[in-house]
Amino acid sequence: MSRRSPALLLLTAAALILTALPARACPWCQVNPVMKPTVFEGDPDPGGKYFGRTPDPARVRHYYLAAEPEIWNYLPEGKDPVIGAKIPPQITANPSYPKMRYRQYTDATFTTRSLPDDRLGILGPVLRGMTGDYIVVTLLNRLSTPVSLHPHGVRYDKDSEGSSYLTERGLGAAIAPQARFTYVWYLDEASAPGPDEPSSKPWLYHSHVLGDEEINSGLSGFIVVTDAKRARPDGTPADIDREMAMLLQNYDESGMKESTELYEQVTAPDGKGIDGGPPPAGPPPWAEAAELRELAMRHAINGRIFGNTQGFDMKEGERVRWYLFALGNEADVHTAHWHGARLRGPGGHMTDVVELMPGTMKVADMVADNPGSWMIHCHVGEHMMEGMYGHYQVLKKDGPAIEAAPFFGLLKENQSVEWISAEGKLDPANPSLKLRATLTAYANLPLWNTRLGLTLGERKAGTRLDRSGAGANNGVKFKVLNGDPSGLVQSDKLDVEITFESKEWGDDFKKRMEDKSPQPLPVKLSLDDTVHEVPLSIEIKDQALRLKALH
Repeated sequence: MSRRSPALLLLTAAALILTALPARACPWCQVNPVMKPTVFEGDPDPGGKYFGRTPDPARVRHYYLAAEPEIWNYLPEGKDPVIGAKIPPQITANPSYPKMRYRQYTDATFTTRSLPDDRLGILGPVLRGMTGDYIVVTLLNRLSTPVSLHPHGVRYDKDSEGSSYLTERGLGAAIAPQARFTYVWYLDEASAPGPDEPSSKPWLYHSHVLGDEEINSGLSGFIVVTDAKRARPDGTPADIDREMAMLLQNYDESGMKESTELYEQVTAPDGKGIDGGPPPAGPPPWAEAAELRELAMRHAINGRIFGNTQGFDMKEGERVRWYLFALGNEADVHTAHWHGARLRGPGGHMTDVVELMPGTMKVADMVADNPGSWMIHCHVGEHMMEGMYGHYQVLKKDGPAIEAAPFFGLLKENQSVEWISAEGKLDPANPSLKLRATLTAYANLPLWNTRLGLTLGERKAGTRLDRSGAGANNGVKFKVLNGDPSGLVQSDKLDVEITFESKEWGDDFKKRMEDKSPQPLPVKLSLDDTVHEVPLSIEIKDQALRLKALH
């Protein structure tokens, strides 16, 4: 996007200061030598090779990811919609924290973000392929410290390892702020599912400069590899209808060092206080640290707590595959449990609980045969008490369409706009047409300072919105549907309703749609300086309009 939210600007202030340093300056090296960048700002991207060769373009799946700062809200609904629990005061007071995340862009310009998938929550974009493919990822670092991209399970050379340690470092080990590097990973037979495994399997990826600290900050995601013998042409597994994913992780938001280091900060070697006086009164510092750390712990599913998971919707009769992960430390031993379902878990046995430990990656399959809204949670008592639960929904076969794409990570679905609905009539005397779309935006976008526009061929309309998210121009009304009472859009999506009220627009739509060989309408939506181009496919029946296809 062309303009970033106030919260994002505050988060990137450190990055702006660092980028003013000389190109080869390394302010991080004194902190930890593994943070010394292997690629600096202004360097040509030295990646894109696999053991010194360019991968076969016909087998490449190229993704564009940026590591970016973000204010992450663990409790976006502000309440518990599942069991109605009272939210602990330390969470209501601090539901949001600065995080670092991988975000997907539509191309190498890194100007237009792709629409995020609500199911994933804090997880990064899904990267997918099938046996014999190369996953190619260009990573742009928009953070204030070096980062990397380290995959599990796939084959790579040293430069694409994406891990920084002192014995040997490849070119992709630590990417400096504002620098970029292209990783190349090969999906060989060892990466893919074996004949006795489900047709697709997941592998984690994450930053590996400071490892656990970066994972705690949100820099993780996953890869899906499908067995080519059991795949559709687009690489999705042929024997399932929909994919879901869950990461169970306890996030430490205390910002404290380890308790031993904390004790050293307040206690001199002789046991006295660091000012020469008596040691601190009250509980030992490590006990205080443990208590404060526990109060700042967020026990989350996909970065959401107390039932605030999103997008776990499926249709009755669908074959659904869950990709399951855990990350963290010794406290991250989890037992994922589904109400209202039995799943074929690891080993092929039927279960409704799957055990997870830090770094594990598992698959469980279910048939969505029980319509309703069902709880899903970690069965570790403390974790559930602290909010590690959500819900999934099985919609009846004849129920409403599910807007989300059924499969993760398809490049054909890599769009910055999604058309949600089209309705109205092309009555020559009184035409009416209403479109609804979702487009990418930065969180905390101020509506009163935002300009929306639409172009169809030579016909244009554009306006600056008011605080309520409304505006009109040239026979078109714009209305943002997901603004809050203060005039901010707190999510990273803009839900827009567009109403055409003039005969000229109606005539233009009708003329284009009555063509003998109609093509999708070349509609462009603009948000400030960013232009989103996604063709609109609608059809007419008895002069009534509707979208041609939904997922």
